[in-house]
Parts: sequence; C-alpha cells; structure tokens
Amino acid sequence: MVGVLAAALLIALVTGCAAKTPQEQTEAGFIGGQALTRFAPEERLPAPIVAGPALSGRGTVTTADYRGKVIVLNVWGSWCGPCRKEAPDLVEASKDTAATAAFVGINIRDSNPDTARAFVRAFQVPYPHIYDPDGGTLVKFAGTLPPNGIPTTLIIDKQGRIAVRVVGTVTRTSLVDMIDDIERGR
Repeated sequence: MVGVLAAALLIALVTGCAAKTPQEQTEAGFIGGQALTRFAPEERLPAPIVAGPALSGRGTVTTADYRGKVIVLNVWGSWCGPCRKEAPDLVEASKDTAATAAFVGINIRDSNPDTARAFVRAFQVPYPHIYDPDGGTLVKFAGTLPPNGIPTTLIIDKQGRIAVRVVGTVTRTSLVDMIDDIERGR
C-alpha cells in the first residue's frame, strides 16, 4: 500500500505539478494547463514582503528591494517538468521587461541547493531566487498561492498589490503583455 501511495505521489508531482480539482479549475478559469486570475486595481490585496536566503548562497533576496516596480514572483522547483517548460519564457520575459519589472524566483522543495543552482545555470536564469526548501515563504501567501500549485507566478503592481496569479506555466508573450498592462495601471 505504501508503494502505491508513493508511486501516486510521484506521478502527481511529475505530471501535474499544478493539478486542481474540477471545481477549482472551473472557478479559477483553468484553461490548457493554466489557471489565470486577474484582479482589477480596486480589488487588489497587498502582497506580503518576502525575503529569504539567496539560492546563490550569497546574502538575502527580498521583494522590499523592488518597491515601486512591477514584481514578478515565480514559484518553482527543479523537479517540476512544467517549471522546466516555462523557464526559457520567463528568462526572455525578464529581459524584455527589465526596465519596468523585477523578477524574483522562489525555489521550493529542492532539498539540495546544488540541484536548484544547476537548473538556474542550465536555463541561464538572470534574476535572483529565494531558496525555500520547506516552502515556509509560501505561508505568507496563504489563501493566495496554492501550496502545491507549482509552477505559480504572481505579478505585483507598483503599489505592492497582487494584480495577477497564474497557476501553471506562463509564456513569454502573455507574461510581457500582462506586465505591460500592469505597468500602465490596468
């Protein structure tokens, strides 16, 4: 029985990192492996300031350093297939929007930082990451981020409010378009 449960857990992690129940999928607008939620400016809630040890091993990464800019928070794990799929798009979007947005990664559930660092090197990810192996950083987002919805991307507006939540993979084009809209105050 334990072997069956372990196999089921492994399959869920590998094939459906962002899986949700049918009801959650419908309520969140789940389409094609992605649940996208946009919040109108008057409905946006403040995003918590998050900080943690830098995945690089040097210092601390904190979203407080990017106040007044659009912030893109991407929650990922090196073990997550959809995270690998979206990594090149995130890299390109971060370059496309470097003048208007700051990207910060939150690496979770990688017990060995070297594995996560190898992911960052392999995909040439240019932005900083918080190393959060136990997922403690996500507690600050209770009610906003699903605890096992990986990958998840939040876009925080210049006023520090959550403007967009994407559970599932993002594309370069959609991410750049959403960042541009939020930069313009939409």
